[in-house]
Amino acid sequence: MDFQLDIKTLLYLFLLGNLITGLLITFYRFDAPKDMASGLFITGKWVQVLFWSSILLWDHLPHKLMIPLSNLFILVGGGLEITALMMMMDIFGRMAGLYYTVLTAGSVTSFCVIALFFNQPNLRVASASMSVLLYVLYPAVRLSAGKERPPLHRITGFIFYGIAVTMLGRFLAALFIRPEMGVLSANLPQYLYYVGMFFLLVTGTAAFILLSNEHSYEKLKRMATYDSLTGILSRRAFLLEAELKLTLALKKSRPYSLLLLDLDHFKKINDTYGHDQGDGVLQEFAYTVENNLGNGALFGRVGGEEFAAVLYGMDEADSSLKAEQLRVAVAEASRSTGTGAHTVSIGVITVLPEPCTSVNTLFKLCDRALYQAKREGRNRVVRYNSQEDSKSSKIHIGIQE
Repeated sequence: MDFQLDIKTLLYLFLLGNLITGLLITFYRFDAPKDMASGLFITGKWVQVLFWSSILLWDHLPHKLMIPLSNLFILVGGGLEITALMMMMDIFGRMAGLYYTVLTAGSVTSFCVIALFFNQPNLRVASASMSVLLYVLYPAVRLSAGKERPPLHRITGFIFYGIAVTMLGRFLAALFIRPEMGVLSANLPQYLYYVGMFFLLVTGTAAFILLSNEHSYEKLKRMATYDSLTGILSRRAFLLEAELKLTLALKKSRPYSLLLLDLDHFKKINDTYGHDQGDGVLQEFAYTVENNLGNGALFGRVGGEEFAAVLYGMDEADSSLKAEQLRVAVAEASRSTGTGAHTVSIGVITVLPEPCTSVNTLFKLCDRALYQAKREGRNRVVRYNSQEDSKSSKIHIGIQE
């Protein structure tokens, strides 16, 4: 028994599918923070609903109006969807914007010329197929190139390649194999076309939802990793990274230096100039220290006005020199602020890690050095000295001689 799908039934299914998808995504992002990519994707979905609706109106309205209008809807709707996905995957730049602007203008112009002056169904099908092919070819190439691309990006790129191949087959069939073919013709190239459009519908929607979740996760991860005021590592993230550096130092038998930095008289700055100025001082301080630490160093905010740094591979001499450089840099940078000169006290400890060495222990010992710097008058660097601390042991934590 021969089985043949009714094209109009497929059109109704695509209209219903895009309508439901548009509603679901609109409500899915309703309470989420608004961003351009999501707005473009949702708009593209609703424009595609207009496209499938307009085809069903061809028998009731003038063809010279509806055919170009339908083509415009699919180009704009598909273009907005692809643009949104590319923006979410960070591959939509100036060149892509120029490419799609020129492509859209050329596609609309060529289709209108064919519809108004030649008006042959197969030429309209060939023109629309080539336009869709060029629309999906650009992201297919960008997303599938390079091994560094995430799996989701590469899979989406290969699906776009599949759609491009389908559109190429439809283009060739309309021009050379089935010259009588129109949008509503029931034949193999048309069925493959609708399969391709179905994959575009499913792939685009799935990619949008997955990328939205990925962006939300990255945002939460960043909030947990970085201090919102200064932009440097938060306490939790710093401690995790410090543990990794300690493990590496133990494995490679490299020295490991920890610095604790505390802004002197910061409460007085807040009380005198207000919390906004105090926040500015913290930001300027973090910027100054980060710029003077050098590559490879860890730097984080571990308290209100207390910061910490890990200098992997630096021995006592190098870490003491670096700590002094930081102290001087902070004092010099503070002279240009509106809160008057402010200084920093720094505690330092350097170890050759042993298996029992822990970041928590180093923090406690380094904090004693910092406290001593405060007690001796502030604005100075003090190194932890195990010989003056009867509660510590060089054997247990690997204090460098």
